[in-house]
Amino acid sequence: MITPPLPPDVLARYPGLEKLGRTATRLHPRPGAVTAADSHVGGPLRWPADEPWPTCDTPYMVQEEVPFPAELVARMRAAESRRTQAHVLADGELELHQEISRLVGSGFSGWGSRDGGPVVGYRYGPRPHPGPNPMIVLAQLRAMDVPDLPRPGGADLLQVLWCPFEHALAPWGPTVELRWRREADLTDLLAEPPRGEAGTDGYVPSPCRLHPERIVEYPDPDELPEDLRRLVDEDEDYLDTFMAPGWKVGGYARWSVTDLLPTPCPRCSGPTKLALVIDSSERGAERWRPTRAGGEPDDDPDEPTGVVVGRYGALRIFVCLTCPDTPFLLDQQ
Repeated sequence: MITPPLPPDVLARYPGLEKLGRTATRLHPRPGAVTAADSHVGGPLRWPADEPWPTCDTPYMVQEEVPFPAELVARMRAAESRRTQAHVLADGELELHQEISRLVGSGFSGWGSRDGGPVVGYRYGPRPHPGPNPMIVLAQLRAMDVPDLPRPGGADLLQVLWCPFEHALAPWGPTVELRWRREADLTDLLAEPPRGEAGTDGYVPSPCRLHPERIVEYPDPDELPEDLRRLVDEDEDYLDTFMAPGWKVGGYARWSVTDLLPTPCPRCSGPTKLALVIDSSERGAERWRPTRAGGEPDDDPDEPTGVVVGRYGALRIFVCLTCPDTPFLLDQQ
């Protein structure tokens, strides 16, 4: 896969921005058969036969329904009928919503009616796994294929696994496990990993081959010096021009939902490095639409992995390269 070059002279609009360029490796996942010897999404791992497979025992979240009394539904409908504008609450309606929240209880997430059925409140509550749930494979990345892959302690292989349920963690979503390895140390391999249960289809990746490509991208506006930030505030195309969409390793994090947040190491509170972006889509501005070798357009789907993070967002993994065991921090945007 080949990303089109940056438009001519575009960097000249932002004096000094060129010095802030940072390499990243776009992974370009595309559906295909993969083996344990490959870098991939959703394929088998080169896993040591004598190492326990990671499991999850963190309670996962399930949606529960709380029936509403008939008189409460009647008051809700009466309040809605008093509105003078569809999206402006009538007098006393806010207090009614607060009453509903108290009735539904902890984990309240709204209310509604399905297929004309009774009105119910929705809440999320924790439920334990019946037993430790074997995690599933998300990705395997080889430094030989992915030049921007961090190499803590000389590792040249990263294996990413997760538990495909919603968990009330920070952020809400799968629990994640990382394994950093040296490929040369992997000899006696596990033949068949245990199979875990999945609670969310969007957390079960379709097997994809990777087509890594190294590119240069530039900081999110919130990370720019003040003089450059003023220029960027006047250009609505900045993000689509300078920050790559899709699965990638390295580069800069895009802060599309929140303002810039600190990403300290959970152990030493020191700085972390963006190691991997797990994106719901490869779709981005046309500037990032890749072509195949020979200049043929890439017509593959924009959602090749089938992974959907949060509300169609991205999960980012930041790692500490100073502490032993490479602790990591998750952020979802």
